[in-house]
Amino acid sequence: MTSIDDESVDLRSLNFVETINANLICCICQAPFVEPVVLPCGHTFCATCIHQAYEASPVCPIDRSSITLSDIRPAVKIVSNMVNELSVRCPRSEEGCEHVGQRQFIEGHVKNDCLYTFAACNLDECKALVLKKDLSTHVSTCKYRPAECKMCKKKMRMLELEDHHRLCPAEIIQCPHCETSRSRSEHTSHLLTCPKHPVACKHSEFGCTWSGAREKLESEHIKSCSYEGIKYYLVQQQQKEQSLRDEIQSIRKENDMLKRQQSNILQQFQTLSDQLALLFPSHFANECPEEVSPAESILTETQRLKNDLETVSSNLASLELKQNVALMTETFRLQEELQSVRAICHGMRMQMHYLMMDRRGTASISGSDTASSSNINASTDGNGATPGPLSRMRWLDTPNARQDTKL
Repeated sequence: MTSIDDESVDLRSLNFVETINANLICCICQAPFVEPVVLPCGHTFCATCIHQAYEASPVCPIDRSSITLSDIRPAVKIVSNMVNELSVRCPRSEEGCEHVGQRQFIEGHVKNDCLYTFAACNLDECKALVLKKDLSTHVSTCKYRPAECKMCKKKMRMLELEDHHRLCPAEIIQCPHCETSRSRSEHTSHLLTCPKHPVACKHSEFGCTWSGAREKLESEHIKSCSYEGIKYYLVQQQQKEQSLRDEIQSIRKENDMLKRQQSNILQQFQTLSDQLALLFPSHFANECPEEVSPAESILTETQRLKNDLETVSSNLASLELKQNVALMTETFRLQEELQSVRAICHGMRMQMHYLMMDRRGTASISGSDTASSSNINASTDGNGATPGPLSRMRWLDTPNARQDTKL
């Protein structure tokens, strides 16, 4: 424990409890003697006071008699004992210390026993100055005191414990979406599978703005998402767009390299022109090569890049139009085939209807001989032939038959 009151106590500034004998007071400092010394003339002073006075004038401050350093001698022991045994209050009395003791022991009290002197905290990193009486309380509440996390048992300073609680892997936290609890180390992986965690549609990069719980993504949204049916087409278009971007990037790099080569060639040409102008001044006097300003060069390059972008945009639009036309053509072909299949089914249904009607007629003829003979005589043609099932089928094949579709 290190005290800040290591310096000596000023014995002249102490508060004395009792009235001091005037014979024990130094006439120079007007305080009780401190290390009293006596002169040949019999006058007694403090050792420090008389040495300071001697430096100013080598005479006795009272009777002005001449003195030398050898004349200054310690006073008799009884004088020292009398001033040292005077009762004084603790220098920290204004802070609350009520100690009263002899002057000769007051310095030891201040350094060792007084609880109202300041001392540094005994923790290595703190070193805060507190009263000795509050030192134990300060140590128990110091932010640099050792502490231990109750969850992961990691040892640290109390100052770091609060921040550690926000990151402790063993702390039990609750998922704000599904309201289930688990350790912090497992919470991150849980968010990747939490059914209530809000997620965006898998096709958000293509323009889908849906956002909702993960459990509704596959069960509800994907079935109705308009981008799900054309996802392969969108992926292909994205790949083509990326390839075009890479190609444009490579072209730009190549263009930059060519520009640097052009700049180097122009510099070499200019250097050679200057050297030739020095050798043949009359030949190069009237020549004034046209130089392209940096601004014009930048504008030309910008216009070229704009033209490239317009070309790429038109190619993308043409490709999209071709895809749409191919999709429409395939749709129309499928619709025609579907109509053809429907017509065939309708014709088969009509033929089955005629066959069933023919079978019903044959069954009714075999049931009654009289009715069948009359029906046969009435229905015979000029050659005497009866219309059987084959004739009915031939009637279906005639051009006048009501048949909509040919099999």
